[in-house]
Amino acid sequence: MKKIVRILVLILIPIVFGGIAFGGYVGYRVWLDKPYTTESYDEIYNQSAMTLQVGDDGLLNVLKINDTHFINGECADDKKTLAGLKVVLDSTVTDLIVLNGDIVDGFNLKPSYDKYQAIDCVAELIESYEVPWTFAPGNNDGEIDGGNKDVIAYMMQFEHFVCGNIERLYGDMQFFIDVKQGDKLVHTIAIMDSGMRKPKITGKYDYIRKDQIEWLLDGIEYRNVSTSVFFHMQTPAFELAYNEGEIIQNMPKWKSSDYDSIPKNALFDEMTKDCDLISLLSVGHQHGNAMTSYYNGRYYQLSSPSGYSAWYPEELSPSCTLTVVDTTANNVKEAYSFYDIKATA
Repeated sequence: MKKIVRILVLILIPIVFGGIAFGGYVGYRVWLDKPYTTESYDEIYNQSAMTLQVGDDGLLNVLKINDTHFINGECADDKKTLAGLKVVLDSTVTDLIVLNGDIVDGFNLKPSYDKYQAIDCVAELIESYEVPWTFAPGNNDGEIDGGNKDVIAYMMQFEHFVCGNIERLYGDMQFFIDVKQGDKLVHTIAIMDSGMRKPKITGKYDYIRKDQIEWLLDGIEYRNVSTSVFFHMQTPAFELAYNEGEIIQNMPKWKSSDYDSIPKNALFDEMTKDCDLISLLSVGHQHGNAMTSYYNGRYYQLSSPSGYSAWYPEELSPSCTLTVVDTTANNVKEAYSFYDIKATA
């Protein structure tokens, strides 16, 4: 009996001490949770309005990169992602690049995790093309080592990064990018924050709030032109678009989980359903899903991940989405073309 007790003690001791050590490390890592930037987020409220010009053909090219889940920019998967993105950027004509959320990994406890080094790597790559780029916050970007405000503040040091927000408006990034042909406003792009988790890390997904939707609708009404909207997490209407809409055949169609997993985003669907000027809703977030569908007079577009550090089904591979908007088109359905560009070196 004593021998059995001794064996059990010998087994339990390393387990207990291992648990204490791991718990201590997690506690230390959480305590260490802090931003590594001295940039001021409040400068976002002073940003100048952004305008893009289209040529005589009226074409606007928007490249979307989402769910790269960078760890530090230097690990093997991150290097493959950066190489793949370079291939895409080298071969794609683009007027605007949208980093559409979860650019860095979430609550990562690995000692090798370096959020701001990862942002440096992807930002410096994009900056080398001298194209305007922006960021729609994801649910993972601000889970550790500073929140989304810190990520945005850090990005603001880069010359071609564009951003904006309204004081007292829910969320960390809301602004319009107007598109003109000469002096005529022909299209607009809205960048929005679809939230994180409440509480961070373990809680339920946040949702787009009423004041954000009112801001969007007011801005669209004021501009009175067709509007493409980019944010990270989908709304329940994406489920209807998948099941009932007209799927664009040259784009990936994949479903491994329901599109209606954030039920409170039904508020967005309800408040915007009668807005005929919303012509595109473009999101990411659901790694195992991919879909571009024309439904109820607008396009619903969800992209699978652009990075190797993110989980994705074996049937898919990292890719970016190129959206081409023909601002001279007579109707919404004819105004958009979509291309899935493989981010592989």
